[in-house]
Formats: sequence, structure tokens, C-alpha cells
Amino acid sequence: MLAARMRLGALTRGRCQKFTVYPTINQILRPSPSSSSRFVSTLPAADPSLSSQPSLLRRAVSVIAIGLFFTTLGIAMAAAPAAPIVNHLLNPPTDEETLTMFEPKTDHEREVEEFINNHPLTKEMRSKEEFYESRPHLKIPAPYRTYNLTAGTLMGPGRVVVPPVAFVEAGGKSLVSISYLGHELCGHPGIVHGGLLATMLDEGLARCCFAALPHKVGLTANLNINYRAPAHADSYVVLRATTTKVEGRKAWVEGRIETLVGEGETPVVLAEATALFVSPKHAAVHDDELVPDGIRVDDDTVMNRLLDGDRQDFTPGTELERELVMLDICLFSSNITWHPSLSRSERIALRGQRGFTLWFTGLSASGKSTVATALEQHLLHLNVAAYRLDGDNVRFGLNKNLGFSDADRQENIRRIGEVAKLFADSTQVAITSFISPFRADRQLARDLHAQGDDPIPFVEVYVDVPIEVAEKRDPKGLYKKARAGEIKEFTGISSPYEAPENPEITIRTHENSVEECVVQIVKWLEEKDLIPTKTVTATAADAAGGSGTAALAS
Repeated sequence: MLAARMRLGALTRGRCQKFTVYPTINQILRPSPSSSSRFVSTLPAADPSLSSQPSLLRRAVSVIAIGLFFTTLGIAMAAAPAAPIVNHLLNPPTDEETLTMFEPKTDHEREVEEFINNHPLTKEMRSKEEFYESRPHLKIPAPYRTYNLTAGTLMGPGRVVVPPVAFVEAGGKSLVSISYLGHELCGHPGIVHGGLLATMLDEGLARCCFAALPHKVGLTANLNINYRAPAHADSYVVLRATTTKVEGRKAWVEGRIETLVGEGETPVVLAEATALFVSPKHAAVHDDELVPDGIRVDDDTVMNRLLDGDRQDFTPGTELERELVMLDICLFSSNITWHPSLSRSERIALRGQRGFTLWFTGLSASGKSTVATALEQHLLHLNVAAYRLDGDNVRFGLNKNLGFSDADRQENIRRIGEVAKLFADSTQVAITSFISPFRADRQLARDLHAQGDDPIPFVEVYVDVPIEVAEKRDPKGLYKKARAGEIKEFTGISSPYEAPENPEITIRTHENSVEECVVQIVKWLEEKDLIPTKTVTATAADAAGGSGTAALAS
């Protein structure tokens, strides 16, 4: 019994004894710190399959989580610089805040800033409660200003030294803006480039009327500029604009740039302009759609169709669509080429006749078409090739898609100007008889003929008849309908007529007969060597129908 207990004790002590284990071949080749000595347990070995290792799902989740963390971190770091821009677009500065955003950095900037702030005009505008003051260029986020001409490229020392200060009357009625133009803005030494003045007028007139438009934004549909005097560099200028008429999505604005002078002094007008702005039909402001100016144009608008290249089988149905189509022609016409033909001098030598345009303008029922028809017949009797383009006739074909709004009238005259130029270029006498009520449109037609090294003569014939006489004639009953409100935008009644300032020829059909008017025109053409000198009296009477009392219809 004792012997049995001793053996059991020996076995128990042997379980925890330390033994020296001689290495095997594998241990010699792959030594480890624990290979020389270890505790050898006599207990059964553990099952390797039961070892605690993370599952495949847990490892995949861990990898994905780490990837998402670093991806999010990278996006956040990359988007950090854009955060101020997004914040600026979502929360643009107020008008008051823009007044404190500019800090002069140079002595010259401080001098200009102080002069503008203390000028009597600035103090006067600040005293008017109906005007609000701002620096509109500073509403553009700073990173975007580098892509803006007046707010970025041309802003700085030697150029537009300080951001212009603008005073806009509530409701978009008028605007006054003060700027300083530096010496680096010159087209000629000491003279500010006319293109900058045009850009300032375009932006200023637009900014004036935006508050009066439905969506507070508009596209420039028409801009006419007349330069009056040189703008000297390193000087202060004032831009004044007034919204003259608003109809739905259209606003007409006129304005000028003049020198900034002291009290009691008369400013010098540097440039004048008139413009038409159209608010896009589908433009709207959406809080959930971020666009640089807060403008969203529906994907179905004509602009998107044009930008997508969808120009086939598309007929513009609105005034804005026609304006955008014209813009599309200008922007996407780089793939067309002008094909030269015979020179005008060669045509003149072969035909023995020089082409030119006679542009009749005047009120409805002034007698334009009657005299133009008689003149055409008379020139043909003189063997002078001539063709008359009548205001009513062209609306049956070339201009059948145009109405009688101001914008449509302008496009009507533009097209006729181009067609008349083609006739005159072919050595024919183009005779046009259109009301053409706006000076700017007639000037556009004149400028078309003046292009190139060999300008085509353009002769403006003003049929000067008082509106009382024209209304009394009224062969078509149009004046009566206009007075009754049945015809809107009728020239002389509800739409203005701007009489020519310096026409080449003026005729008065209420004082002279048709044949006398024809004789007057032909004599003038002979004196200018535009047609051969011939006897005109007898044939003029024949052209008028023999009686000399042709009815004056238009």
C-alpha cells in the first residue's frame, strides 16, 4: 500500500518537472527561442481546430470600415477648399455686407476710396431712402472672380482700382454707379478702351432693370451704343441708367456714362446706350438647386436643345427663342466658311451700273410705298435695274414668323438690311419701304452696308409727314383700330417713331405730288453720280401713273 502511494506521488511530481529536450532536425533548421527547453505537459494535447481565430465575416467588415473611414477622410480633405465657395453661393452677402468687404491696400486705393465716399454725389445718393447702396461685384465668390471680366480680370491697380459703388432704386427703376478707370485700360494712349465702356453699359443697364423682371435676371437681347467723347484714363466716371418700359418678361433701359464732376459743373457724356433685356421664360430660383446666380433653366428649353445640337426641325416660337437661335448662330458658326466670288468692282464693270440702297422710312400712311413703287418704275424706264422690298410683302414670306413687338421689329429690319445689302452688292438698286421706327435699327442697316474696304452707298429717305395727316389718310384703317385699342404697339400711337436726324433725302408727300418726290430723289442720285444723268420730269409722271395723283397708301 505504501509502495503504491509512493509511485502515485512520483507520477504526480513528474507532470510538472522540467526536462531537457534534444532538438530534432526541423528545430535545428528552424530554431526558436523556446526550442531548447520547455515545460512538457503529459496532459492530452489540445485540438488545433478549436483555436480562437476571427471569422472571415468579421475580418471583411473590419477592412470595409477602415476603407470607408479613410475614403471619407480623403473626400473631406479634398472638399475643404470648396466649402467657402459653396457657403458663399448658399448665403451670398447682403448689399450692406458688400460695403465692408473691400479694404484698400495701397495709398492710391485709399485715395480713390476716400474721394468716392466723400463726393457730393455719393452723399446725395445715400440720403435718398428709395435707393440701396452696394458693391455688386463683391457678391461674386472670390474664386469665380478670375473668370469675370469687370470683377476679376480688369479689377486692380492701374485698372478698375476699387470695386464700383452702385445705388439702385427700388423696383429696378434707375441706377447710379461710380467708378475709377486707371491707365491700364486704354485702347489708345491715355484713352480708355471703348469695349470696356460697352461692357460697363451692358452690365449697368442690366443691373438697373433686374429687380423689375419676373425672375430678377435677364438676357441681353439688344444693345445699342453711341460714343460721344473720349474717356480719359485715370479719371472718375458715373454710369446712369433708367428703366423706361417693362412688359412681362421684357425691360427697356437707357443709360449713359459721363464724367464725375463737382457741384454746379456740367458733366461730359462719354457714351450713351439703349438696351432690351428679356427674362428667360423658365428661369426660376430654387433653394434646392445650386447654380452660380441662382438661375435654373428647364431642361426642355430651347437653350438646352441648341446646346445639345438639336437644331433640326426646330422653329422658334417665342421672341426669346428667336434671340437664342440668333445667339446659337453666332456661337456655333465656326464650321462655316465665306466663299469668295466676283468683286463688286468687277460686277460694276460688267453690268455698267453701281448698286446702292434707298431706305424709305416714315409713319404708316406717309406715302413710302407709293413713292417707292413710282421710283422703281421710273428707274427701270431709265434702264437702271432696281427692286423694291416692301414692308408688308416681306411678311408673307421671309419674315412671316415675326410679329410687331419692338424685338420683332428690330429683327425684321435686320433681315431686310441684310437682303438689301445682297441686292446692292449685285449692282442693283435696292429700294426698301419700311416704317423702321428706331434710329438704332436704321443705323444697323447702314453699318451693314459700310462693312469692308468698298462700302455700299446707303441713302436714307425720310418721308416726313405729320401724324395728323397720316392718320387722316389711314387707307387701311389701322390708326382707327390703334386708337380703339385693337392694335397694340402701333407706331405713332402706342409705340414711338424716332425721326432721322441726318437723312440724305427728305420728302414731304403732303406738300408735293408723287412725281415731284420722284424727281427730287432722282436729281439727288444724279448729283451724287449714283445713276446716269437723264431727263426725269416726263418719265416721273409716267411712273406715277400719268396723272400725278397716285393714292398715298403707306
